[in-house]
Amino acid sequence: MESFLPKDFDYSAPCVLLAGRGDYPRLLWSALKGLCPRAVVFGFEAEAAPWMQAIPDNQRFTFEVGQVGHWLQALKKVGACYVWLAGQIQPKKLFHGLKPDLKAIWLLSKLKEKNATTIFGTLIDEMEALGITVLDARCFMETQLTSKGLLTRKAYTEIDDATLQHGIRVCRGIAELDIGQSVVVHKGTTVLVEGFDGTDALIERAGAICNHDMGLVKLAKPTQDFRYDVPIFGLNTLRAMQTAGIQWAALEAERTLILDKPAVLEAADRHHITLIGF
Repeated sequence: MESFLPKDFDYSAPCVLLAGRGDYPRLLWSALKGLCPRAVVFGFEAEAAPWMQAIPDNQRFTFEVGQVGHWLQALKKVGACYVWLAGQIQPKKLFHGLKPDLKAIWLLSKLKEKNATTIFGTLIDEMEALGITVLDARCFMETQLTSKGLLTRKAYTEIDDATLQHGIRVCRGIAELDIGQSVVVHKGTTVLVEGFDGTDALIERAGAICNHDMGLVKLAKPTQDFRYDVPIFGLNTLRAMQTAGIQWAALEAERTLILDKPAVLEAADRHHITLIGF
């Protein structure tokens, strides 16, 4: 039994993957479709990826992100018992091009703070009000989780423990304040912290400032809600590190997903980038 699933999970029940951008929803769907015969995908039009085109029409539906009322009604129509949220929604969508329907306008108007926690928390409340269980997005992805210790074949760079602990401490601080979940460090100094633009943009900015002897630390928030927000490390982030001159990354074990893990570790070894779990 999958450790992140409820003990009474019904594999035969209708379930829906709400899919954003990136490889995460593709990998989750690949695992999900063989186990749950009544699974369908709801993709958001601007975020929908080519992999969705191979899914039969009766298992694939698309919506605008802001058309909350429409896709809530669609969840009722397909009789969804379970929902997974996976993949990224572009942050700028909160400010431009959201195209909210009346339901979205009403929900947003009730929020004093508008961030991922409040917005997705409200959407989850709406789904649960329909009797739908929103599940941990790490379900069926256990093989992709970060483990403790050295992840690459060898340590290509000596990671100074004081610098690592400094990075973890700073990262926990910004995560608790809901600023970001990644930080770039250099010999005990904080180079930059992650903001609204995400990890890859952080790495690009850090490379423009320093470009040598840097490390990336990434972890989950103390109160991380894994139903909608799982820290991700993948090939795009690794490529960004290579370009920026970041030589190592420390990822929180069991709480960070390495998407397409074998390919990421192979690429890290090839480019002599050290990856560890803490």
